[in-house]
Amino acid sequence: MTRPSAGGPSRHLEIETKLELDHDAELPKLAGRKTLVAVGLVTAAPAVRHELDAVYFDTAELDLLRSKLTLRHRTGGDDAGWHLKLPAVAGARTEVAVAFTDADRDPMSASVPAELADLVLGAARGRALVPVARVRNQRLVTRLLDPAGSPMVEVADDHVTSSRLLQAPGATSDSSPDKSWREVEVEVLAGTVDHLTAVVSVLRSAGARPASSASKLGRALQDEVPATPKNAKPTKAAVRKASGVRREKAAGAAVLTAVSGWRDALISIDRALREGAPGGLHDARATARRIRSALTVFAPLFEPDSTRGLRNGLRDFGAVLSHASNLEVLRSRLAAQLVDEPEVFARVAATRLAAEFERTLPIAMEEVSEHIRGDHYLSMLRDLDAFLTAPPLARRAEKAAAAELPALLGLTFHALGEIVDRALADPDDERAVHDARKGAKALRYAAEAASGALGERAAVLAGALEEVQEVLGEHQDAVTSAVWLAELAGRPDTDGISGFVFGRLHAFEQAVAHGTVDDFTDAWDRVADSEGAAGLLSG
Repeated sequence: MTRPSAGGPSRHLEIETKLELDHDAELPKLAGRKTLVAVGLVTAAPAVRHELDAVYFDTAELDLLRSKLTLRHRTGGDDAGWHLKLPAVAGARTEVAVAFTDADRDPMSASVPAELADLVLGAARGRALVPVARVRNQRLVTRLLDPAGSPMVEVADDHVTSSRLLQAPGATSDSSPDKSWREVEVEVLAGTVDHLTAVVSVLRSAGARPASSASKLGRALQDEVPATPKNAKPTKAAVRKASGVRREKAAGAAVLTAVSGWRDALISIDRALREGAPGGLHDARATARRIRSALTVFAPLFEPDSTRGLRNGLRDFGAVLSHASNLEVLRSRLAAQLVDEPEVFARVAATRLAAEFERTLPIAMEEVSEHIRGDHYLSMLRDLDAFLTAPPLARRAEKAAAAELPALLGLTFHALGEIVDRALADPDDERAVHDARKGAKALRYAAEAASGALGERAAVLAGALEEVQEVLGEHQDAVTSAVWLAELAGRPDTDGISGFVFGRLHAFEQAVAHGTVDDFTDAWDRVADSEGAAGLLSG
């Protein structure tokens, strides 16, 4: 339970289990039970009754629910306010709460708080958030106490009635009747997972069973949520004639499965970007690149030019991320290198570096912030959904994945080999080396996309290419760092000591860049000799 704070959003990690119980079933006595006393839950506080009334907000397409997010306006109980529940991670859900204002006491006329609306902007794909369901709940709360009288676990016995506020496409008001059910929520307060397990065991022994939905909203809209957006058209795979190829083994379906998973990951990472979470820039950039690589390498599986706009949107997104991401990498890289410098010099240089990053990194982060709140990015997310909902499959997509995917990977592999040959012939040609890195990355991600259908052969190739990517990534970082250090050292506002240290670091980075050439040669030899590559080449 999260009590909203007037000072801004509050967060709570919610560890709970939802169970269902028949309407007329008797909730077992919890105070003094041997099973519970054995784990330290010795007694129970008097039960408290609450009348809860929640209105859930989502897009008309129910984008939040599809992303396992629930956003509600709830009155009654100890935690009245706005609540956003994020997807579970390792068995726990994070709940973000915002207090009511005088203007939004009435849920039907209220506006979602800006803090929550922004957090789910990507998941909503920029669409309006509207009331979609109302859930009324007669709740009886019992708290189980430890020997000191502290509440460890809360058991909420809920008698629920839900009404759909957003009609399903083609439905009438009579076709979406109210639903009612009973569920029991067991939530850890100050207790442990062992406490939770013991209470759930007692309830299960009394006839409770696992809940059919992870959220009340999911239960309220169960069987009424369209499987695809209302404007979706049937895919070619869904209507094709018998071709002798099962859908899960078709080349197009294999690629779409991988892209769909990465799309879901991108929506999750979107929240990390909005909150400035560590790793968000890198994860978003890599995920966008994965999707773009799959659409590029496997482009012949789709209608000509059908993926160009989507790939361009993903490219633009990655380009915005790259500036801030590169600065973050550079800051960490140089901080690690300063450890080996004399302390008296390192301290002065570190101060100069900090001032530079304090000036440049916020500007780069603001560019990211503006982009992920802009129409171009949100349109790209909608385009990605539309692509997955009604994929523009070419006839080749219906052929067996075991034949088509290796052939397309093989073409890309041969093209990459020519690029690598140019880079190895002249390692000082930074453009060729950079192109080799991009090509290795694209082929690696495409191989990962195909691994679900091709198995170990593609996975081995992806692993070998990852080594090439890492070696060339180190080369790229060293070259970039050397250029950046040289430019910073020559600035009028850089003092002599800092300039001296930057010169030393510049020489070190140049040595690293030269050293990666031999590593690149060895890593590429291992790719060419890998079982995955041999299988592709033989095909």
